[in-house]
Amino acid sequence: MTLVKQDTKIDYPNLLLIAGNGRNVGKTYFACRIIESLSKQTPITGLKITSHIHEHNSEDVLQKDKHYVILQEKQITSKDSSLMLQAGAKQVFFVMAAPEYLIEAFEKLSAYLPETPIVCESGGLHEIINPGLFFFVQSPGNMVKKPHHLIHNPIIVYNDGENLKFDYSKIQVNNNKFSLIS
Repeated sequence: MTLVKQDTKIDYPNLLLIAGNGRNVGKTYFACRIIESLSKQTPITGLKITSHIHEHNSEDVLQKDKHYVILQEKQITSKDSSLMLQAGAKQVFFVMAAPEYLIEAFEKLSAYLPETPIVCESGGLHEIINPGLFFFVQSPGNMVKKPHHLIHNPIIVYNDGENLKFDYSKIQVNNNKFSLIS
């Protein structure tokens, strides 16, 4: 993938980015439903990025240093990255990087990323890339705890605790670029 910089951010039109208003708001569920919907038409790569270093299976490690770890998810577990694989992603990458090393980790990861569509769950990636589509999962009535996400004009998806208020068929992929039909 060729990285194109614009306003210090990298354009990634084949990446759909999902952030949210904290933990357990439905980000992974949303990502998995998108993967499930689109993987019937085109190969989808899943990507989960977190700032927390978790225990991991060393055989899945693609790159590692003291500031970040890049894994290719191959295990069937209840982990978010594995759920993306189970939803139909052709391949899934899991990146654990401290925020100050996210750029470095993403540059290393880009060597593994295909030019085909990528569905990514990350709270910090919007700071360094311009995705094709950017979604923010929010519970209605809850105060926005992460207002810095809103300056990037995400499409807000509400989770009422039972359902995400979104029509997945509105997400389209043409020439490996994401778009939203009205």
